[in-house]
Amino acid sequence: MSALSSSLYLALGVLGATGVGALFSPSSPSTDEPGQTVRAPAALVITSPRICAALEVYTLANENDWGLRTTIAQAVLNGFNEAGRVPDCAAGVSAALAKDFSPYRWQLALDAVDAVVVGTYSVSPDACARANTVVPLSTGEATSPVVARAQCVIYDLAFLEVH
Repeated sequence: MSALSSSLYLALGVLGATGVGALFSPSSPSTDEPGQTVRAPAALVITSPRICAALEVYTLANENDWGLRTTIAQAVLNGFNEAGRVPDCAAGVSAALAKDFSPYRWQLALDAVDAVVVGTYSVSPDACARANTVVPLSTGEATSPVVARAQCVIYDLAFLEVH
């Protein structure tokens, strides 16, 4: 191998390494950092049970607890089934995207919904599995007699079976 070809290969190697370094530099913004601005389309309509249930999980699960996330998902999906429809949750999705959105927490919410839907995780006890309504105990609804009879409470959330 001649000195010229060795120099050529060395130059190509340096350029290649520099190009790869530029693509994967640590100074590039991460998509997992909360607080990044994300904009939703103005005429957005979302009635997907998966997305709307994940929104509730994302919004209500303030603790990093798999059981809590799946119980919220189960209750919300039960509520959709009982109502016979999924309400438009586009406004909630837009609000979540606009305020310190965390892709990591969103993925955890989607994973919880998927596990419940597919059946790879079963919520227990039965009182939690049958719930179709989630009420934060920090709200005015928490003083309701129905909430007082809640048989499933996880952290600051009451899970109720309402007909």
